[in-house]
Amino acid sequence: MITMRFLVLSSLLIWLTACSLPVWFSPAPVVSADDAAIYVVQPDDTLSEIAARHATTVEQIIALNIEPYPQLARDPSLIRPGWRLRVPAPNAVASARAAPDAEHAALLEHTVLAILGEINSARAQRGLPLLREDATLKHMANDRCADMIARNYFSHNDPATGQQPLLRYLQATKYAYRSAGENIAEVKNDAFWVPPWLTVLARYSPESLAREFVTGWLNSPDHRANIYGGQYRRTGIALSASGDARRVVATQLFSD
Repeated sequence: MITMRFLVLSSLLIWLTACSLPVWFSPAPVVSADDAAIYVVQPDDTLSEIAARHATTVEQIIALNIEPYPQLARDPSLIRPGWRLRVPAPNAVASARAAPDAEHAALLEHTVLAILGEINSARAQRGLPLLREDATLKHMANDRCADMIARNYFSHNDPATGQQPLLRYLQATKYAYRSAGENIAEVKNDAFWVPPWLTVLARYSPESLAREFVTGWLNSPDHRANIYGGQYRRTGIALSASGDARRVVATQLFSD
């Protein structure tokens, strides 16, 4: 049995200053506080930049520092020079991160391109401007997917804090926007009788998997409202698969 689930996050309306980040596609490992090193925050650092330099995510750094700096869970842009943040130690990252499956990575990125094509085709039919890929939004979308896979949840809210990770990423990167939205979806084999070799990526071609995600979103009024949002001009799309490839999570972010 294959299960598909879809969730939508309605528009956010907050002004922030701009910052760009490199695109990083590898899922971040879950690292415990015992395997953490200390990083002293420098002037002009952002939490997102620190996360990228230490091969982790904003969510992981927040989780590692929730006790000494609980304000990070509310607003990651509150980071201050001199703070001593726990970050994944290099040896912990090396041991926790599995080598990416090159074939799976290629299939997922092919699916991302197919999703963007389907979304823009749907917008074009309505006379809406095509969405252009934004590297920072793609980075956020990738981290959202990787976090949902690593911590085995599916929600617009962090199960540990109840906060919205998208809002925290926007704050952490100081991303400039007036409106933003998020669509997420997952496909997974959740029946015991589905053989291990029959993974989600084995059952779908990239084009057919993209069609499943986009059709599901378009059939939902709230998701469709994001896709057809005339205020949106930028997007970031990412997918992540579990280690056994029996679960694939998709995230599409939107911004003006």
